This record gives sequence, C-alpha cells and structure tokens, in this order.
Amino acid sequence: MISPQEIVSIGRITRLHGKKGELQCLLSNDLLYDAAPSFVVLCPDGLLVPFRLSEWRDKGAESVLLSLQGVSSEEQAVRLVGSEVFLLRRDCVPAGGANDDTKMLVWQDLAGYRLLDAQGEDMGRIVSVDETTANTLCKTDKDMLFPLHEDLIQRLDTDKKELVLGLSGSALQ
Repeated sequence: MISPQEIVSIGRITRLHGKKGELQCLLSNDLLYDAAPSFVVLCPDGLLVPFRLSEWRDKGAESVLLSLQGVSSEEQAVRLVGSEVFLLRRDCVPAGGANDDTKMLVWQDLAGYRLLDAQGEDMGRIVSVDETTANTLCKTDKDMLFPLHEDLIQRLDTDKKELVLGLSGSALQ
C-alpha cells in the first residue's frame, strides 16, 4: 500500500486525448521533467492507485500526455479524469542533483513548519499550501496567507522545521 509520505503531487488529469486511453495532465510543477518514473500514482475516488507509465510527452507549455499500461480505451480512461497525479518520491531527483543525499522537498512538505519573517517575527505554523494558482500560497494557523517562492526564502531549517521568508510582517499589514 502506498502512503501519502511516499508520493508528491505533479498535477491533475484534465481530459482525454484521442480514443486510445491517453490522458492530458495539467502540471503543477516541473518534477516530471527531472524524474525517471516507471509509475505514476493517481487518486481516483480518493484511493492511491499506481499505474505503470508506458510513455509521456509534452503537450504545450504546462501539460503532458500520459499513456498508462492497462488503460487503452476511452471507457477506461474517462474514469481517471479529474484525478490528482503523483510521482513516487524515490523517482524524483533531489534539489541538489541526482547525487545529492538531501531529502527532496516540495511546497507541500512545508506544512507543519514555523514561518518567520525577515526580522524573526513568528507568523504562525503553516497548515496548508495552495498551488492551484500561478502564485503558490501558504496558510498559517493564524489564518494568514503568505506567498511562497524560492526567491523569497532566506533560510530553511529542516531540523527545526522553520522557514524564514524575506518579508517584513509590518509591510504585510
């Protein structure tokens, strides 16, 4: 059984492509391009189900077409439309490259981290991360929203579970 800790979201199945079971996936990040996946994990009906990836190819700037083993007709594929698509973490390349022993982090991994501004002011604990729009946002337990972008991160301490953003709390009010 696949646990949520073993996977990372890469997008969502938006529609069928053709009549042979090919699926269009709208990507939420670029992890697929650096990965060497044998499988993708879909979440139809709230269940994590692995599918062997036969092939994938680009379709535009933000989408790819997926061919899954065992899905070869419109009838089989239509049940998967709307499903979130995941990769197994073991298939993803860590942030520093393939030989880096550090744990690969994605935005969703920041849930539970303490968020601090540039002056060390506690902005709350991150309770969720929203990547559904072009601007990734995190929500804190103080019911505040903050932008997440690599350029805004001053420090990330995975041992202390702290994220310091180059934002001033007073500038946000």
